[in-house]
Amino acid sequence: MQNFLYLLIFVIFSFSLQAQEKPRYIFPVKPDSGKIVLSGNLGEIRPNHFHCGLDIVEKEGEPIFAIYKGFVSRIKVSSYGYGNVVYITHPETDHVSVYAHLSDFSPKLRRYITAKQYEQESFEVEIFPSPDELPIETKELIGFMGNTGNSFGSHLHFEIRTIADFVLNPQDFFKIQTDNLPPKLFQVAVTPLSPESRVEGKYQSFRSNVFGTPKGWRVAKPISAYGLVGLEGITWDVAEGTRSSFATSKARLRVDGKEIFSFHITNFPIYEVYALNLHINYKLSRQTGSNFQRFYQTEGNRLGIYKGNGKIMVEDGKEYQIELDLEDTHGNFRTLELTLQGKKPKETQTNDLISSGILSYDIDENTLIIKARYIPPKTGNIEIVLENNQSLTVPMAYTEKQQAVFLYDLRKGKPKIIRTKNIELPFRKKMIPSGRNFLYEDYFMKVFFQNGALADTAYLDFSSKTTHFTIGKIAEPLVWDAEITYNHKANTILDLKKAFLRHERGKEFFKELNDSTFSVKTAYLPGDFRITRDEIPPFVRLVRKTPEKLVFQIGDDNSGISHFKAYLNGKFLLMEYEHKNALLWTDPRTTEPLTGDFELQVFDKMGNMQVYKTIL
Repeated sequence: MQNFLYLLIFVIFSFSLQAQEKPRYIFPVKPDSGKIVLSGNLGEIRPNHFHCGLDIVEKEGEPIFAIYKGFVSRIKVSSYGYGNVVYITHPETDHVSVYAHLSDFSPKLRRYITAKQYEQESFEVEIFPSPDELPIETKELIGFMGNTGNSFGSHLHFEIRTIADFVLNPQDFFKIQTDNLPPKLFQVAVTPLSPESRVEGKYQSFRSNVFGTPKGWRVAKPISAYGLVGLEGITWDVAEGTRSSFATSKARLRVDGKEIFSFHITNFPIYEVYALNLHINYKLSRQTGSNFQRFYQTEGNRLGIYKGNGKIMVEDGKEYQIELDLEDTHGNFRTLELTLQGKKPKETQTNDLISSGILSYDIDENTLIIKARYIPPKTGNIEIVLENNQSLTVPMAYTEKQQAVFLYDLRKGKPKIIRTKNIELPFRKKMIPSGRNFLYEDYFMKVFFQNGALADTAYLDFSSKTTHFTIGKIAEPLVWDAEITYNHKANTILDLKKAFLRHERGKEFFKELNDSTFSVKTAYLPGDFRITRDEIPPFVRLVRKTPEKLVFQIGDDNSGISHFKAYLNGKFLLMEYEHKNALLWTDPRTTEPLTGDFELQVFDKMGNMQVYKTIL
């Protein structure tokens, strides 16, 4: 029901977008003339999310203009994320335009934000002005291009959204960057989508290089397959006059001339950006480091950019001609051609259990992949005992690298034990059902998955100790955050007042901490979370001192910098910060002479403070 509501909302917004006449927006950079160069566009694959707008390249300090009249509805100063960013709401068009990574704001906005910074005694502020506080006219100066926040070069990150926070493609509103070059395709993969499926005789993603043809690309020889399979590929777009890569915004898949799937990355809800992990083959990405985009629909993907499911049913003895069109925003496209040959796998010849061998297992979505040492000429079966004590015999599917491979559909029942004649392997993973809220609980922790957090039923490991806990071990993408509540009452090892969680992708900080529990939210699985103490204060070093300016280097190797405060003769003094080079400096716009007693306080995220004092 919830997925239906998401689809209904998407259809309504898509219809309204098509019905509206496109507004006459001016371009935010060099609106009157000048060559525009992009370094990024909507739908590019970024770590854990889609890119939500355009990256427009120009020199630092280039003026940035409002694309249409409206009012500033949000403004933020930060050294992270979007850095200095302005959001302008346009009531006449029901759109919001976003301008990020600014080096500074216009004088009008700067006066407003500086007053708020002194009022809150903080460099980092986020304000939501009322509609009458900061009205904006079409083509009004709002700031200057920069490199603030999580940016690695001077550019403007520019977005157009609906009031309901659907991200739109700015290239649908402007004719920018001449482009007559089609997208690129590096490699394709054919992936089995059910336990009965095979690709080149195995349950695996079979990858193949492609070679150029007048139409586009072709796979050198037919790929054998059986059962339900899906096509994937590494693709990106290019444009003239830039070395940057862009999103391939459109794809169309045909089987024997009939279109069965397409996607068009032109608008999607901002709150579904993590669905990127369903748009790509997440497990293959973790294994290879490459992003194979799926040309078929997956469970739990609510982006709304797809038509058809794209899954191909391959029958024994039949041949299928596959065509895949890849197209960019400017209509340039090329076509991949490949052939799938239906080949049914051979059946196992015996019902005997394997008598020896080391057992191991892995999970791919709803398929349990069991491996045992293979001793020719024996084949044999294994036995799975379900939680209801029902016993099932599973025949060998195939062999590879002196191992026998067995495949079991977990939708038939959750295993309790996997065994041969002389080996028993407990199945310890917990089943997390999709389509409803789920709470896992043990002595130390609770893990809450809200409905929609997981795309499909997942099978995860949970392990909790006094100083660390583990969730995952299977490459399972989270669409929404999971919330962890950890019982530390019995933990006499650590004082958690100065602690946080460290894992392979970063850090998580306690959302709540009391005498018995703490809670955190995480967007990453799998994860090995370790409770880490931090009692060391940040470091502060004076880099430069002049009568007009003080420059410091600050940093913290553990929990990281939280905030800072500076005082001159007891009065708050605004300073600016850039985390990329760890520099902190006095506000260049201040008119007060830098003379007298100066004090700088720098705090880390655990509350440890370093103080620097001097007389100027």
